[in-house]
Amino acid sequence: MKEALTIQKTISPFKLTLTVILIVSFFYPVFFAYIDHELTVKVLAREWIFTAVRLTGIGLIAHGVIRLNNAVFKGFKPAWLRYPVEIILILFCTYWFLFGFVKYIDSPLTGSNPADPNLWTFRRYIGLYMLGTIFIYTFLSGLNIYQVARQKEAQAEQLQREFAQVRLQALKSQVNPHFLFNSLSVLSSLVHVSAETSEQFIHYLAKAYRYILEQKELDLVSLKEELGFLDAYFFLLQIRFEQKVKLEKNIDADAEDLRLPPLTLQLLVENAVKHNKMSAQEPLVIKVSVAESSLIVENNLRPREQAESSTGIGLENIRKRYAMLTERKPIIAQTSEIFRVQIPLLKK
Repeated sequence: MKEALTIQKTISPFKLTLTVILIVSFFYPVFFAYIDHELTVKVLAREWIFTAVRLTGIGLIAHGVIRLNNAVFKGFKPAWLRYPVEIILILFCTYWFLFGFVKYIDSPLTGSNPADPNLWTFRRYIGLYMLGTIFIYTFLSGLNIYQVARQKEAQAEQLQREFAQVRLQALKSQVNPHFLFNSLSVLSSLVHVSAETSEQFIHYLAKAYRYILEQKELDLVSLKEELGFLDAYFFLLQIRFEQKVKLEKNIDADAEDLRLPPLTLQLLVENAVKHNKMSAQEPLVIKVSVAESSLIVENNLRPREQAESSTGIGLENIRKRYAMLTERKPIIAQTSEIFRVQIPLLKK
């Protein structure tokens, strides 16, 4: 990544173009002075200066239009549309720049090259510099494409680094000591109440933590596996909160082979429990369903006045994990009554 960033810093498209312009500015006047039989020091000196100024102006126009379109066409589809737009805009601006140069600089200083489109000398002047414009644009556009490709490469490397950090952070945060302590506290109370329920609680607690440890190295798991883990995790929640929290699942069997990042469901359910009030009269209802190759998790919204401390994972880290896997993004929607997260489900 450092190498990619170094290349981006050292390569300046406009500096390279200026170098080419200076070279062309030396040979261009010599060539046309020879054709016009005006191969004198005075003519050459004048045209060397004028040609450098004209080509520099054209380079500035092309560079500015490309930079502008980098912002305007960012993420625009189809991407190829930017190139005809660029060349048309550059040629239009270049024509009036050259016309103004002839009329207000060249003609007053030399008494020649009147800005009359009907004259052959003017049309030749415009035509040749338009060809130079196309060359400059092609050169700058190629450098711009190269730079954009290197930037995307650097961003991809950065995203990979962030993804690795997110996975490590996710693992540490999922084995939440507060959740473990709460579970053990509940278990200690159950032991004196019901041996059978205590045995079930231990079984599902072990199942939940086994899943966390087994899936830590995987990028994707099947929805069926996630739902199996969710059942174990939700059993622990219901023992703790009793009838204050409910889970409703509506999943077709055909969707169970679709895949998603591990522990995504646990994150979403945990967030719902943390940030919402609940009671036996007004329970927190979490609904899990599938629609259009997406997993939908929603809950009735009753925000706590003071939510529990966050684990630091949250929806932003879910977004980053998906950014490494697909162009599809999680969709979050909230109304006064419902909080809803739509998570893409991926094929094998």
